[in-house]
Amino acid sequence: MADQEEGNGWMASAWSIGAAAWNYAADTVNSFMGYEDLNVVDPTSGEAKAAETDLSDERQKAFTGYKEYLGKDITSLVILPVWIMQPFTMLQNMAEIMEYSAALDKAATCEDPYMRMAWVVGFTMGPFAAIERPWKPFNPILGETFEYYQPERGVKYLAEQVSHHPPVGVSHGENDLWTYDLVSAVKTKFLGNSVEVYPIGRTRIKLKGTDEVYSLVPPPTKAHNLIVGSIWIDTFGDYTLLNATTGAKAHLFFQPCGWFGAGRYEVSGTIKNAEGVPMIALSGKWNSHMDAVKCDENGDPVEGAETVRVWTCREKPENDPYSFTHFAHELNSCEGVNPMASDSRRRPDRALLELGKSSESAVAKHHLEEMQRAERRKREEEKKETWKPRWFNALDENAEVLPGEFGNEECPQWEFNGEFLALEPKPACKPEEVQGKGFSPWEYPDIHPKLGIESER
Repeated sequence: MADQEEGNGWMASAWSIGAAAWNYAADTVNSFMGYEDLNVVDPTSGEAKAAETDLSDERQKAFTGYKEYLGKDITSLVILPVWIMQPFTMLQNMAEIMEYSAALDKAATCEDPYMRMAWVVGFTMGPFAAIERPWKPFNPILGETFEYYQPERGVKYLAEQVSHHPPVGVSHGENDLWTYDLVSAVKTKFLGNSVEVYPIGRTRIKLKGTDEVYSLVPPPTKAHNLIVGSIWIDTFGDYTLLNATTGAKAHLFFQPCGWFGAGRYEVSGTIKNAEGVPMIALSGKWNSHMDAVKCDENGDPVEGAETVRVWTCREKPENDPYSFTHFAHELNSCEGVNPMASDSRRRPDRALLELGKSSESAVAKHHLEEMQRAERRKREEEKKETWKPRWFNALDENAEVLPGEFGNEECPQWEFNGEFLALEPKPACKPEEVQGKGFSPWEYPDIHPKLGIESER
C-alpha cells in the first residue's frame, strides 16, 4: 500500500463542530480520498473541463480494485484518487463555525434558559451550509495552524493540527461571553458507491455568565454516487445538544433525502427540560434557516407564541468557481493580517491553487509532504516518542467524558493552554507577503533545503 503520510478526515470542513469537519467536514467524497497521488485541478481552466468530461470513467477505473475496503474505515487511505481540490485547508473548514458566532452572544444575554439553548442550537447550524462544496480541502501538516479574529466582538480563534496518525485537529474560540472547543477525529465507512462519514469528535460550548456547558453530538453525513452518477451529500439522523449543567437537551432529527429529493434538508425537534418535558419546538432546513417557538408538552407550538429565527444562512456568492461562501472568502483573505508562520494562508500549495496555478500547486504540495516525512524520520532518529503541539495539551485517558460524548479511546481529549490569548495580532503586512509565503510549521526547520522555496519546480 502507498505511504499513508497525509490521511485526514474531510468532515471537519463539512462539519466543523464535531468534525469538521465539522469540522470539521469537507466536502464530498472527493474531500478525503487520494491524499498522496494528487492531481490538482483549476476549475477555471481547460484542464478542469477535460477532467469533468472524463470524470465518470476515471472514477469507475479508480475504484475497480477497492472491493476489499467495503465496510471499512478509509479515512487514512492515500491510494484513492482525487480530481478536484479547493484552495482551503481543513483547519480553515473548522473555522467556518465562527461565521454565526453572534448567536452565542445572543445566547449569553438571553434570560430564558430554553431560548438560550435555542440560540446555541442556531450557532451550531452554520457549518451545514458549507457541506455541499464538491472540492477537496488540503489536509493540514502536523503543527499547522489557522488563526482568526473578530476585533469588533472580541473574538479570538485558533485551530491546530495536533496528530497526524490518527488525524486529529483541535480548535478554541472565545470572547468575553463564551468559549468554544472542538476536537475532530472523524471516521468513515466505504460502502461501494457511497461513503458514510461519522463525526467522531468532542464539541463543548461554555457560556461564561451562567457557567453552563453544552456538549454537541452531530449526525453523520453520506456522500452518494461515489463511482456512478453525480456526487451529492446528505446529512441525516439524530443531533443532540446537552446542557451538561442543567440536564436540558435539544434533540433534532435530520430527515434523510427521499425519492426525487423528498424531505431533503428538513430538520425538526424539541428542547426538553431535565425532566424530559418539551419546552421549545425547533424546525427548519439545514441549508437555510432554523426557527424556535415555545411549545406544549406534546411538542406543538403554543398558540400565539412568537416564532424566533435563531439562524439564517447568509446568501452565497453566485457562480463562485469553488462554491465558497462569503465567509470562506474572508477566511482565505490575506488582507489586513500577519498570521503565524504555521498558518494555512501561508501554505504555498493552497496559495498557488487560489491563483489558478494548478501544476505549481501540485509540486508545492509534494514538497511539503516530503518535508513532513523528513520531520518524522528526524523524530525517529532522536527517539522522540511523541510530538508536542504548541497551543494545546493532551489530557490523560481518565479525563471526564460528558453524557452522550464519545469515549476517550475514540476521541482523545485536548485542552487549550491559553498562551495564544496573550499574543497580540501583529501589524498587518502586504497580502503578497502572506499569500503562500514563509510557511513553517516545522519542528526542525534547519533540515529542510526547500524551506522558503516550496513552490519551485
